[in-house]
Amino acid sequence: MSRLFLLCIALCPDLLGDITDFYEVIVADRITNGSCIGQDPIGTYNPASETKCNLLNLDLMPNAFDDQYQGCAEELEMNIMPKVLKMEISRNPVFGLAWKRAEKDWNKVKSTLRLPQGFTDPLGTAIRVYTTDWPEGNPLYKAFNGNVSMAGKSRGHYMEHFNFKALHFYLTRALQVLKRNSKRRYRTYRGTDDSYEVSEEVLRFGRFTSSSLNVEVAKEYHKGLLFELTTCFGVDIHRISFFPKEREVLIPVAEKFHYLGRRDNVYVMNSTCQLCTYFNCAYLGEEKREVPVCISGHQ
Repeated sequence: MSRLFLLCIALCPDLLGDITDFYEVIVADRITNGSCIGQDPIGTYNPASETKCNLLNLDLMPNAFDDQYQGCAEELEMNIMPKVLKMEISRNPVFGLAWKRAEKDWNKVKSTLRLPQGFTDPLGTAIRVYTTDWPEGNPLYKAFNGNVSMAGKSRGHYMEHFNFKALHFYLTRALQVLKRNSKRRYRTYRGTDDSYEVSEEVLRFGRFTSSSLNVEVAKEYHKGLLFELTTCFGVDIHRISFFPKEREVLIPVAEKFHYLGRRDNVYVMNSTCQLCTYFNCAYLGEEKREVPVCISGHQ
């Protein structure tokens, strides 16, 4: 089954346990037989983790790691993240193999694509890593997004326990480079199995959020509720995605939305056209802000 449109914003607190090199979180992007699938630290399905989960309200997701690397992207890309990537690959065999597979695949397809200046190979590889369904049955994007939603508890948590720093950086930069000089908005759709309590009129998804330009694609994957989203910062990545037919638009962690209401089985949200972040250049020492800083417009 493909990766798109599978959203259940949930946590199972009884499964968290002690913090290890990878957060032991429930990555609740997929529902099976009414249970949230458990996620172990390296992305391997653990049947013992299936349990009843508590729904979380949609809000600003303040614990998400939302760094947009304003003012430090060049330094990180040139001097730091290649070393971080090498270290994280060596520490996590599943991530290492996923990256190598995606890198090989990217090298085959990149010559067929028209790419903007500055779109380097690691950016393309990051998108291929994120959009693949590998490992089969429990793809890496689930572990990654679950960690993203919690890694922003503090800078210390990010530095000590978030072992997808390079993937977060390269995926964020990929969206920024692809979106550069474009003010195009998209109306997209994302399927979900559950009803929601929306606790705030403005909110963020707090993770990289996949959606589709084609409502029928979203309906195909889930027969329940839909999000109808108007996004300012979402990027059409379908030509780079592992699944181009899904017409994927990928929405960054920090994009803020205004909840307009529910129409039948559709949650309607419009972007405020702001990226709101608690972090900037955290790897270089900047601490978490007490309140998010919002920037308008596009990268």
